[in-house]
Amino acid sequence: MFTFRRSILFVVLAAAALAQTESQIESDQVKAVGNHINCQCGSCTENINCMMSSGQCHFCKPARTKIFEMQQAGMTDTQIIQSFITQYGEKIFRHDPNSYFWIIPYVALGFGGIALFAILRRIRGHHPLKPAVAGGPPLDDDPLLARYRDAIEKDTSKLD
Repeated sequence: MFTFRRSILFVVLAAAALAQTESQIESDQVKAVGNHINCQCGSCTENINCMMSSGQCHFCKPARTKIFEMQQAGMTDTQIIQSFITQYGEKIFRHDPNSYFWIIPYVALGFGGIALFAILRRIRGHHPLKPAVAGGPPLDDDPLLARYRDAIEKDTSKLD
């Protein structure tokens, strides 16, 4: 009987020592691999680090546990991901997000500045503006203007 108790105690201690705690399957190493694996529960479109149902998703938690066990066995991240791809197909793999998304606002701002410069230059013209002079240019030099001025003087003289 004493031996039976020792063996039961040994089994319980061994199970406790080998069991994964929640913090182990939520570790940064597991999350780094989990970012590349799609959740297969059918309810979400997240990776297996999702917190659907408080992290108790029927696919995610066992997958994170499997990743932890594979890491403990000495497998690399690439090998673990390849294992999931082999088991579930290519649809499970998530590529890294495009890291050049941050440049879009700066490119748009640059194009806007170039467009504004072009519009202002076209409105302004290629030659600089001359300031207005009081009195204006002499009108006697142009014979066409002199003819119109004479016609206006003749019409306004009849008004008196």
